[in-house]
Amino acid sequence: MTKFLGPLDIAVVGCGVAGQAAATLLAETGHRVTVYERFTQPQPVGAGLLLQPTGLAVLRKLGLAHAAIAAGARIGGLEARTHRGRSILDLRYADLHPLAFGVGIPRAALFDLLHGRLLKSPAKLVTGAEIVDVDKTHLVEASGARHGPFDLIVAADGAHSALRARLMPHARAPIYPWGCIWTTAPDLAGIGAAGLLRQRVRGTRLMMGLLPIGHGKVTIYWSMPMRALGRSKTIDLEAWRRTATALWPEAAPIVDHAAAAGDVARATYRHVALTHWNAGPVLFIGDAAHGTSPQLGQGANLGLMDAWVLAKALADAPDLLAAFLRFERRRVPPVRYYRSASHLLTPFFQSRLAPLGWLRDAVMGPACLVPGLRTMMGSTLAGTRHGWLSATPLGDDGCFPLDA
Repeated sequence: MTKFLGPLDIAVVGCGVAGQAAATLLAETGHRVTVYERFTQPQPVGAGLLLQPTGLAVLRKLGLAHAAIAAGARIGGLEARTHRGRSILDLRYADLHPLAFGVGIPRAALFDLLHGRLLKSPAKLVTGAEIVDVDKTHLVEASGARHGPFDLIVAADGAHSALRARLMPHARAPIYPWGCIWTTAPDLAGIGAAGLLRQRVRGTRLMMGLLPIGHGKVTIYWSMPMRALGRSKTIDLEAWRRTATALWPEAAPIVDHAAAAGDVARATYRHVALTHWNAGPVLFIGDAAHGTSPQLGQGANLGLMDAWVLAKALADAPDLLAAFLRFERRRVPPVRYYRSASHLLTPFFQSRLAPLGWLRDAVMGPACLVPGLRTMMGSTLAGTRHGWLSATPLGDDGCFPLDA
Protein backbone atom coordinates (compact mmCIF):
# COMPACT_ATOMS: atom_id res chain seq x y z
CA MET A 1 0.00 0.00 0.00
CA THR A 2 1.34 3.45 -0.95
CA LYS A 3 1.89 5.72 2.03
CA PHE A 4 0.94 9.36 1.54
CA LEU A 5 1.96 12.46 3.42
CA GLY A 6 0.11 13.03 6.66
CA PRO A 7 -1.09 16.48 7.75
CA LEU A 8 1.74 19.02 7.57
CA ASP A 9 2.36 22.27 9.38
CA ILE A 10 2.40 24.77 6.52
CA ALA A 11 3.09 28.50 6.46
CA VAL A 12 1.91 30.59 3.52
CA VAL A 13 3.63 33.96 3.20
CA GLY A 14 1.47 36.44 1.29
CA CYS A 15 -2.26 36.99 1.14
CA GLY A 16 -2.66 37.59 -2.58
CA VAL A 17 -4.35 35.49 -5.25
CA ALA A 18 -1.94 32.53 -5.19
CA GLY A 19 -1.40 32.60 -1.43
CA GLN A 20 -5.07 32.67 -0.46
CA ALA A 21 -6.02 29.98 -2.98
CA ALA A 22 -3.17 27.73 -1.85
CA ALA A 23 -3.92 28.22 1.84
CA THR A 24 -7.60 27.40 1.37
CA LEU A 25 -6.97 24.30 -0.74
CA LEU A 26 -4.25 22.99 1.57
CA ALA A 27 -6.22 23.62 4.76
CA GLU A 28 -9.28 21.88 3.38
CA THR A 29 -7.25 18.77 2.53
CA GLY A 30 -6.26 18.40 6.18
CA HIS A 31 -3.02 20.36 6.55
CA ARG A 32 -2.48 22.82 9.39
CA VAL A 33 -2.06 26.09 7.53
CA THR A 34 -1.18 29.57 8.77
CA VAL A 35 -1.10 32.57 6.42
CA TYR A 36 1.22 35.48 7.21
CA GLU A 37 0.47 38.89 5.72
CA ARG A 38 2.52 42.05 6.21
CA PHE A 39 -0.46 44.40 6.05
CA THR A 40 -2.60 44.79 9.16
CA GLN A 41 -5.63 44.67 6.91
CA PRO A 42 -5.09 42.42 3.85
CA GLN A 43 -5.84 44.30 0.66
CA PRO A 44 -5.59 43.85 -3.11
CA VAL A 45 -2.81 45.51 -5.08
CA GLY A 46 -3.17 46.05 -8.82
CA ALA A 47 -5.58 46.73 -11.64
CA GLY A 48 -8.50 44.82 -13.06
CA LEU A 49 -7.45 41.47 -14.48
CA LEU A 50 -8.59 38.87 -16.97
CA LEU A 51 -9.51 35.45 -15.62
CA GLN A 52 -8.80 32.78 -18.21
CA PRO A 53 -10.42 29.32 -18.45
CA THR A 54 -7.51 27.99 -16.37
CA GLY A 55 -8.04 30.38 -13.48
CA LEU A 56 -11.81 29.95 -13.67
CA ALA A 57 -11.37 26.18 -13.36
CA VAL A 58 -9.58 26.61 -10.02
CA LEU A 59 -12.25 29.05 -8.84
CA ARG A 60 -14.88 26.41 -9.68
CA LYS A 61 -13.10 23.98 -7.38
CA LEU A 62 -13.25 26.64 -4.68
CA GLY A 63 -16.93 27.25 -5.35
CA LEU A 64 -16.25 30.83 -6.46
CA ALA A 65 -16.64 30.76 -10.25
CA HIS A 66 -20.29 31.85 -10.40
CA ALA A 67 -19.64 34.71 -7.99
CA ALA A 68 -16.58 35.79 -9.99
CA ILE A 69 -18.57 35.82 -13.22
CA ALA A 70 -21.32 37.84 -11.55
CA ALA A 71 -18.78 40.32 -10.15
CA GLY A 72 -17.11 40.90 -13.52
CA ALA A 73 -17.80 40.87 -17.24
CA ARG A 74 -17.71 37.97 -19.69
CA ILE A 75 -14.94 38.49 -22.21
CA GLY A 76 -15.18 36.83 -25.62
CA GLY A 77 -11.69 37.61 -26.85
CA LEU A 78 -8.97 40.12 -27.58
CA GLU A 79 -8.91 42.84 -30.22
CA ALA A 80 -5.88 45.06 -30.86
CA ARG A 81 -5.62 47.74 -33.54
CA THR A 82 -3.20 50.43 -34.55
CA HIS A 83 -4.12 54.10 -34.36
CA ARG A 84 -5.00 53.85 -38.05
CA GLY A 85 -7.45 51.01 -37.43
CA ARG A 86 -5.28 48.18 -38.77
CA SER A 87 -6.01 44.89 -36.99
CA ILE A 88 -2.99 43.31 -35.32
CA LEU A 89 -4.77 40.87 -33.00
CA ASP A 90 -8.25 39.44 -33.28
CA LEU A 91 -8.70 36.33 -31.13
CA ARG A 92 -11.82 34.63 -29.77
CA TYR A 93 -12.22 31.99 -27.08
CA ALA A 94 -15.01 30.50 -29.18
CA ASP A 95 -12.39 29.32 -31.69
CA LEU A 96 -11.29 26.86 -28.99
CA HIS A 97 -14.79 25.95 -27.81
CA PRO A 98 -18.20 27.62 -28.36
CA LEU A 99 -18.79 27.82 -24.59
CA ALA A 100 -15.37 29.17 -23.60
CA PHE A 101 -14.90 32.69 -22.27
CA GLY A 102 -12.78 34.80 -19.97
CA VAL A 103 -13.88 37.16 -17.20
CA GLY A 104 -12.72 40.72 -16.69
CA ILE A 105 -12.90 41.40 -12.97
CA PRO A 106 -11.73 44.09 -10.56
CA ARG A 107 -8.78 42.75 -8.60
CA ALA A 108 -10.52 43.90 -5.42
CA ALA A 109 -13.56 41.75 -6.26
CA LEU A 110 -11.42 38.66 -6.84
CA PHE A 111 -9.49 39.39 -3.65
CA ASP A 112 -12.69 39.69 -1.63
CA LEU A 113 -13.99 36.37 -2.98
CA LEU A 114 -10.77 34.55 -2.16
CA HIS A 115 -10.44 36.27 1.22
CA GLY A 116 -13.97 35.38 2.25
CA ARG A 117 -13.30 31.79 1.19
CA LEU A 118 -10.04 31.73 3.16
CA LEU A 119 -11.76 32.95 6.32
CA LYS A 120 -14.30 30.12 6.02
CA SER A 121 -11.53 27.52 5.73
CA PRO A 122 -9.61 25.95 8.66
CA ALA A 123 -6.54 28.09 7.79
CA LYS A 124 -5.38 30.69 10.31
CA LEU A 125 -4.51 34.25 9.26
CA VAL A 126 -1.83 36.34 10.98
CA THR A 127 -1.68 39.97 9.86
CA GLY A 128 0.85 42.71 10.45
CA ALA A 129 3.68 40.16 10.10
CA GLU A 130 6.36 41.27 7.63
CA ILE A 131 8.28 38.07 6.90
CA VAL A 132 11.79 38.80 5.63
CA ASP A 133 13.75 35.60 6.21
CA VAL A 134 13.62 31.89 6.91
CA ASP A 135 15.84 30.26 9.53
CA LYS A 136 15.75 26.53 8.71
CA THR A 137 12.07 25.80 9.42
CA HIS A 138 11.11 29.09 11.10
CA LEU A 139 9.83 32.34 9.65
CA VAL A 140 11.56 35.53 10.76
CA GLU A 141 9.80 38.90 10.85
CA ALA A 142 11.48 42.26 10.22
CA SER A 143 10.98 42.88 13.96
CA GLY A 144 12.94 39.72 14.77
CA ALA A 145 9.88 37.73 15.88
CA ARG A 146 9.95 34.07 14.86
CA HIS A 147 7.20 31.66 13.86
CA GLY A 148 7.35 27.91 13.45
CA PRO A 149 8.61 25.30 13.03
CA PHE A 150 6.95 24.39 9.74
CA ASP A 151 7.24 21.35 7.50
CA LEU A 152 6.61 23.48 4.41
CA ILE A 153 6.76 27.22 3.75
CA VAL A 154 4.93 28.50 0.69
CA ALA A 155 6.34 31.85 -0.47
CA ALA A 156 3.58 33.72 -2.30
CA ASP A 157 4.78 37.25 -1.57
CA GLY A 158 4.59 38.59 -5.12
CA ALA A 159 6.90 39.62 -7.93
CA HIS A 160 8.97 41.80 -5.59
CA SER A 161 9.30 38.89 -3.12
CA ALA A 162 11.43 39.64 -0.06
CA LEU A 163 11.92 35.92 0.58
CA ARG A 164 13.16 35.30 -2.96
CA ALA A 165 15.65 38.15 -2.61
CA ARG A 166 16.85 36.70 0.71
CA LEU A 167 16.91 32.98 -0.12
CA MET A 168 17.75 33.15 -3.83
CA PRO A 169 19.90 36.29 -4.14
CA HIS A 170 21.23 35.26 -7.55
CA ALA A 171 17.80 34.58 -9.09
CA ARG A 172 16.98 36.60 -12.20
CA ALA A 173 14.22 39.11 -11.47
CA PRO A 174 14.92 42.32 -13.42
CA ILE A 175 12.29 45.05 -13.55
CA TYR A 176 10.89 45.61 -17.03
CA PRO A 177 11.90 48.97 -18.50
CA TRP A 178 8.23 49.72 -19.16
CA GLY A 179 5.25 49.63 -16.83
CA CYS A 180 1.89 51.40 -16.91
CA ILE A 181 -0.56 53.69 -15.22
CA TRP A 182 -4.05 52.36 -14.71
CA THR A 183 -7.42 53.35 -13.37
CA THR A 184 -11.03 52.26 -13.47
CA ALA A 185 -13.68 54.46 -15.05
CA PRO A 186 -17.31 54.33 -16.22
CA ASP A 187 -17.63 53.00 -19.75
CA LEU A 188 -19.11 56.24 -21.10
CA ALA A 189 -18.35 55.24 -24.70
CA GLY A 190 -19.94 51.78 -24.56
CA ILE A 191 -16.69 50.16 -25.65
CA GLY A 192 -17.17 47.22 -23.29
CA ALA A 193 -20.49 46.26 -24.88
CA ALA A 194 -18.67 44.01 -27.35
CA GLY A 195 -17.31 41.92 -24.48
CA LEU A 196 -13.70 42.20 -25.64
CA LEU A 197 -10.39 43.23 -24.16
CA ARG A 198 -9.56 46.01 -26.61
CA GLN A 199 -6.21 47.70 -27.25
CA ARG A 200 -4.91 50.53 -29.37
CA VAL A 201 -1.24 51.00 -30.25
CA ARG A 202 0.95 53.41 -32.14
CA GLY A 203 4.41 52.03 -32.74
CA THR A 204 5.98 50.49 -29.66
CA ARG A 205 5.77 53.58 -27.44
CA LEU A 206 2.02 54.16 -27.19
CA MET A 207 -0.33 51.45 -26.01
CA MET A 208 -3.72 51.69 -24.32
CA GLY A 209 -6.00 48.89 -23.20
CA LEU A 210 -9.63 48.85 -22.07
CA LEU A 211 -10.83 45.80 -20.13
CA PRO A 212 -14.53 45.55 -19.26
CA ILE A 213 -14.85 44.55 -15.60
CA GLY A 214 -18.62 44.54 -15.21
CA HIS A 215 -21.24 46.93 -13.87
CA GLY A 216 -20.63 49.44 -16.64
CA LYS A 217 -16.96 49.97 -15.88
CA VAL A 218 -13.66 49.41 -17.62
CA THR A 219 -10.07 49.32 -16.42
CA ILE A 220 -7.76 51.55 -18.46
CA TYR A 221 -4.11 50.63 -18.98
CA TRP A 222 -1.62 53.12 -20.41
CA SER A 223 1.94 52.03 -21.16
CA MET A 224 4.76 54.20 -19.78
CA PRO A 225 8.55 53.87 -19.46
CA MET A 226 9.94 53.23 -16.00
CA ARG A 227 11.78 56.55 -15.92
CA ALA A 228 8.38 58.30 -15.96
CA LEU A 229 6.87 56.07 -13.27
CA GLY A 230 9.12 56.88 -10.34
CA ARG A 231 7.31 57.96 -7.18
CA SER A 232 8.98 61.33 -7.42
CA LYS A 233 7.59 61.85 -10.92
CA THR A 234 4.31 63.66 -11.44
CA ILE A 235 1.94 62.17 -14.01
CA ASP A 236 0.73 64.97 -16.28
CA LEU A 237 -2.86 63.82 -16.70
CA GLU A 238 -3.77 66.63 -19.09
CA ALA A 239 -0.93 65.63 -21.44
CA TRP A 240 -2.01 61.99 -21.07
CA ARG A 241 -5.61 62.91 -21.89
CA ARG A 242 -4.57 64.67 -25.09
CA THR A 243 -2.31 61.84 -26.24
CA ALA A 244 -4.76 59.08 -25.33
CA THR A 245 -7.75 60.68 -27.03
CA ALA A 246 -5.67 61.28 -30.15
CA LEU A 247 -4.66 57.61 -30.14
CA TRP A 248 -8.21 56.37 -29.54
CA PRO A 249 -10.85 59.05 -30.28
CA GLU A 250 -13.71 56.62 -29.67
CA ALA A 251 -12.59 56.26 -26.04
CA ALA A 252 -12.42 60.03 -25.40
CA PRO A 253 -15.39 60.16 -22.96
CA ILE A 254 -13.76 57.46 -20.81
CA VAL A 255 -10.34 59.11 -20.89
CA ASP A 256 -11.77 62.56 -20.17
CA HIS A 257 -13.60 61.24 -17.11
CA ALA A 258 -10.52 59.38 -15.85
CA ALA A 259 -8.25 62.42 -16.31
CA ALA A 260 -10.71 64.66 -14.49
CA ALA A 261 -11.00 62.18 -11.60
CA GLY A 262 -7.20 62.04 -11.34
CA ASP A 263 -7.22 58.70 -9.55
CA VAL A 264 -4.49 56.78 -11.38
CA ALA A 265 -2.08 54.19 -10.01
CA ARG A 266 1.33 53.04 -11.23
CA ALA A 267 2.36 49.47 -11.92
CA THR A 268 5.78 47.95 -12.54
CA TYR A 269 6.64 44.38 -13.47
CA ARG A 270 9.48 41.92 -13.07
CA HIS A 271 10.66 39.09 -15.28
CA VAL A 272 11.21 36.38 -12.68
CA ALA A 273 13.07 33.23 -13.75
CA LEU A 274 14.05 30.72 -11.06
CA THR A 275 16.34 27.78 -11.82
CA HIS A 276 14.39 25.79 -9.22
CA TRP A 277 11.17 26.44 -7.34
CA ASN A 278 12.29 25.68 -3.81
CA ALA A 279 15.02 26.59 -1.33
CA GLY A 280 14.95 23.74 1.17
CA PRO A 281 11.43 23.60 2.64
CA VAL A 282 10.47 26.93 1.03
CA LEU A 283 8.45 26.61 -2.19
CA PHE A 284 7.84 29.70 -4.34
CA ILE A 285 4.55 30.09 -6.19
CA GLY A 286 2.70 32.82 -8.09
CA ASP A 287 4.52 35.96 -9.15
CA ALA A 288 7.24 35.24 -6.58
CA ALA A 289 8.21 32.26 -8.74
CA HIS A 290 7.40 33.45 -12.25
CA GLY A 291 6.47 37.12 -12.51
CA THR A 292 6.02 38.29 -16.10
CA SER A 293 5.00 41.36 -18.04
CA PRO A 294 1.20 41.69 -18.35
CA GLN A 295 1.16 41.24 -22.13
CA LEU A 296 -0.48 37.81 -22.01
CA GLY A 297 -2.71 38.48 -18.99
CA GLN A 298 -1.71 35.27 -17.21
CA GLY A 299 -0.36 36.31 -13.79
CA ALA A 300 -3.36 35.55 -11.58
CA ASN A 301 -4.24 32.47 -13.61
CA LEU A 302 -0.76 30.96 -13.28
CA GLY A 303 -0.90 31.62 -9.54
CA LEU A 304 -4.27 29.90 -9.18
CA MET A 305 -2.97 26.91 -11.13
CA ASP A 306 0.12 26.78 -8.88
CA ALA A 307 -2.17 26.56 -5.85
CA TRP A 308 -4.26 23.74 -7.32
CA VAL A 309 -1.28 21.68 -8.48
CA LEU A 310 0.49 22.10 -5.13
CA ALA A 311 -2.54 20.80 -3.22
CA LYS A 312 -2.79 17.82 -5.59
CA ALA A 313 0.94 17.09 -5.38
CA LEU A 314 0.87 17.01 -1.57
CA ALA A 315 -2.20 14.78 -1.61
CA ASP A 316 -0.62 12.22 -3.94
CA ALA A 317 3.03 12.09 -2.79
CA PRO A 318 4.72 9.87 -0.18
CA ASP A 319 7.06 12.63 1.02
CA LEU A 320 7.81 16.31 0.58
CA LEU A 321 10.60 15.81 -1.95
CA ALA A 322 8.34 13.69 -4.14
CA ALA A 323 5.63 16.36 -3.86
CA PHE A 324 8.07 19.07 -4.97
CA LEU A 325 9.15 16.96 -7.95
CA ARG A 326 5.54 16.29 -8.98
CA PHE A 327 4.68 19.93 -8.60
CA GLU A 328 7.61 21.07 -10.75
CA ARG A 329 6.96 18.40 -13.37
CA ARG A 330 3.46 19.79 -13.92
CA ARG A 331 4.19 23.50 -13.55
CA VAL A 332 7.52 23.96 -15.31
CA PRO A 333 6.28 23.45 -18.92
CA PRO A 334 3.38 25.97 -18.88
CA VAL A 335 5.25 28.49 -16.76
CA ARG A 336 8.33 28.30 -18.99
CA TYR A 337 6.15 28.80 -22.07
CA TYR A 338 4.23 31.80 -20.73
CA ARG A 339 7.29 33.42 -19.21
CA SER A 340 9.20 33.07 -22.50
CA ALA A 341 6.30 34.07 -24.73
CA SER A 342 5.50 37.14 -22.63
CA HIS A 343 9.15 38.17 -22.53
CA LEU A 344 9.52 37.80 -26.30
CA LEU A 345 6.26 39.61 -27.05
CA THR A 346 6.76 42.60 -24.74
CA PRO A 347 9.26 44.60 -26.89
CA PHE A 348 6.80 44.49 -29.81
CA PHE A 349 4.38 46.52 -27.68
CA GLN A 350 6.53 48.31 -25.11
CA SER A 351 9.99 49.43 -26.18
CA ARG A 352 11.92 52.09 -28.08
CA LEU A 353 12.59 49.69 -30.95
CA ALA A 354 10.42 51.16 -33.70
CA PRO A 355 11.20 48.41 -36.27
CA LEU A 356 9.54 45.86 -33.97
CA GLY A 357 6.33 47.86 -34.20
CA TRP A 358 6.52 47.84 -38.00
CA LEU A 359 7.08 44.06 -37.97
CA ARG A 360 4.20 43.53 -35.51
CA ASP A 361 1.80 45.60 -37.61
CA ALA A 362 2.76 43.74 -40.78
CA VAL A 363 2.73 40.18 -39.44
CA MET A 364 0.41 39.70 -36.47
CA GLY A 365 -2.88 40.60 -38.15
CA PRO A 366 -2.40 38.18 -41.08
CA ALA A 367 -1.12 35.52 -38.66
CA CYS A 368 -4.48 35.58 -36.87
CA LEU A 369 -6.08 34.40 -40.11
CA VAL A 370 -3.87 31.31 -40.52
CA PRO A 371 -5.82 28.39 -38.95
CA GLY A 372 -2.93 26.67 -37.13
CA LEU A 373 -1.40 29.92 -35.91
CA ARG A 374 -4.80 31.28 -34.88
CA THR A 375 -5.40 28.19 -32.74
CA MET A 376 -2.00 28.53 -31.12
CA MET A 377 -2.53 32.23 -30.42
CA GLY A 378 -6.03 31.58 -29.07
CA SER A 379 -4.86 28.83 -26.73
CA THR A 380 -2.05 31.11 -25.58
CA LEU A 381 -4.63 33.74 -24.66
CA ALA A 382 -6.76 31.13 -22.88
CA GLY A 383 -3.84 29.93 -20.75
CA THR A 384 -4.11 26.32 -21.92
CA ARG A 385 -0.67 25.90 -23.47
CA HIS A 386 2.11 23.93 -21.81
CA GLY A 387 4.69 24.29 -24.56
CA TRP A 388 5.32 25.76 -27.99
CA LEU A 389 3.87 22.65 -29.63
CA SER A 390 1.24 21.47 -27.17
CA ALA A 391 -1.88 22.61 -25.35
CA THR A 392 -4.61 21.05 -23.24
CA PRO A 393 -7.97 20.92 -25.08
CA LEU A 394 -10.94 22.41 -23.27
CA GLY A 395 -13.56 19.96 -22.05
CA ASP A 396 -16.97 19.32 -23.57
CA ASP A 397 -18.40 22.09 -21.37
CA GLY A 398 -15.82 24.62 -22.58
CA CYS A 399 -14.00 24.53 -19.21
CA PHE A 400 -10.35 23.76 -18.61
CA PRO A 401 -9.88 20.17 -17.31
CA LEU A 402 -7.69 20.60 -14.23
CA ASP A 403 -6.74 16.95 -13.95
CA ALA A 404 -5.97 16.36 -17.62
